[in-house]
Amino acid sequence: MTINRKLHCDNPNCPHETLKKMSDWVRINLPEPEDGFMVSDLDFILQNYKTKKFILLEVKTRGVEVKPWQYNLFKNLDKWISQGVDDDWTYIGFHTLTFENSDFNDGFVYFDGVLNNESDIIKKLSF
Repeated sequence: MTINRKLHCDNPNCPHETLKKMSDWVRINLPEPEDGFMVSDLDFILQNYKTKKFILLEVKTRGVEVKPWQYNLFKNLDKWISQGVDDDWTYIGFHTLTFENSDFNDGFVYFDGVLNNESDIIKKLSF
């Protein structure tokens, strides 16, 4: 994959940018999307080992939506996990958290496309 990534920070040595080294390595060394090879990260896997519940969570900022190919990947992942989770565990599912801007303080927030507030999100993610 040879797609060049734009820096998000002015300082190329900031921690945000130095953590992107693996992404750059993937783009340079692994197969191209034209070959059917798609790569995505997943922002959070939250689990409560006492209640035996877990959730997968993708976070988007600036109102960005999940790309169609990524949505299909996550939909399949959700289906596969739902079919194979241990009987004594509860899989709460795959969900998206989308901020209109960057966080709870500078715009609206949506959970699976539905407008929520910070306390709603805390309730949904505290299990």
